Amino acid sequence: MGVKLDVASRFPAVTWVDADTRGEAVNLIFGIRLEGQGAALRIALTSSQWENLKFLVDGPKPAGS
Repeated sequence: MGVKLDVASRFPAVTWVDADTRGEAVNLIFGIRLEGQGAALRIALTSSQWENLKFLVDGPKPAGS
């Protein structure tokens, strides 16, 4: 099922999250419900994008780690 989100659209609530790796890429998968039906939004990240995201979430590592 394809979904187009435009500027006026509100992103639906995320009901589950998963991730997998495919070669050097990391796929983030967000489970949502649209019009009563389950749907998944997949976002592919390069390994450097994934490292940047982890840094934003975890913060910098303490010195000596």
